Amino acid sequence: MPNTLTLSTTQDFRDGLVNAAFNEWVLRDGLTYMSRLSFPAAELTLEQLVVLGDVQLAAREANECAVVLRLEPTMLVRLVGGRGHCTITAAGKQRDAVDAVLEDLVVALREEECEHEVPVTFWANAAGRPVNPRRRINAPTWSEIRENYAASARTSLDELMAADGPGPGGLLLWHGEPGTGKSYALRALAREWRGWCDTHFITDAEAFLGGTSYLLDTLLRGDRSGRVGGAGPRWRLVVLEDSGELLAADARALAGQALSRLLNLTDGLLGEGLGVIVLVTTNEPLRRLHPAVVRPGRTWMELEFGDMSMEEANAWLESRGSGRRVERATALAELFADAGRGRATANRKLGFAA
Repeated sequence: MPNTLTLSTTQDFRDGLVNAAFNEWVLRDGLTYMSRLSFPAAELTLEQLVVLGDVQLAAREANECAVVLRLEPTMLVRLVGGRGHCTITAAGKQRDAVDAVLEDLVVALREEECEHEVPVTFWANAAGRPVNPRRRINAPTWSEIRENYAASARTSLDELMAADGPGPGGLLLWHGEPGTGKSYALRALAREWRGWCDTHFITDAEAFLGGTSYLLDTLLRGDRSGRVGGAGPRWRLVVLEDSGELLAADARALAGQALSRLLNLTDGLLGEGLGVIVLVTTNEPLRRLHPAVVRPGRTWMELEFGDMSMEEANAWLESRGSGRRVERATALAELFADAGRGRATANRKLGFAA
């Protein structure tokens, strides 16, 4: 393989010789039109990429690989694959030809859908540079878990799960005590929306909202190449889990400009045209949140995950064959524990191991 090299760090890999060489050759050859796309892809190897065209330069690093290919005399392509993503930059002299090459390569390399899994990109600010590994997680359909929620939450979740595009605000607020099912509802939402929206999970919300470089790097990357079926660009669901402290009434004193950045992202110039919906989950009741967060028109939906009523809880237990009953409103996690204890007791009576 000609011009193959090994690079030592991700910084060198992304911004080093491969990128510099590609840019130099584009300028040298007078390739006046350039276009770039990022999209979800299975784990790609250098061996898979170099068969796509004439290799000009190839590089391999622990978690990523890159190659510069010449597809024809006036068409140059740079591909970077790794951590569940692929980024393609194509340069040529005719716009239609460049767009056609990008479309063909995306079709060839895009990761195939798996019925019971959804791709989620996990973001973290590692050593001052964002990293975004992407992996597939098991996710139920909404119909599979719908009965796990109180009627008051089901009605709103029915509407949200059925959405095929963004709503009247850029912010979703989910609040409720631990054990009320917020995390599984999030998995189901990612699955129901995967035709038009990609899910990005921020592991360090305070760092994400604490400065501009990490936030912008997250927002400006990603696949907006098109929805499944081709009806418009893709959106991104940015999830900030258990982040109520950033939205509290005294958030400005505790977290500096974090609250301002969040509001600007969901309802300001910062988020304009980026196709971003922010979902914040919190254990804090709405009355403790900053008034600017919950003002009318800013949020698409404010949803409370509460305990099931006694009647709902007992119907839930009965539907699962449990003989146990409760005498008060009960959280979902407690119901699953009760149902499990009921099955264990029945197994012991039948002589089975618990």
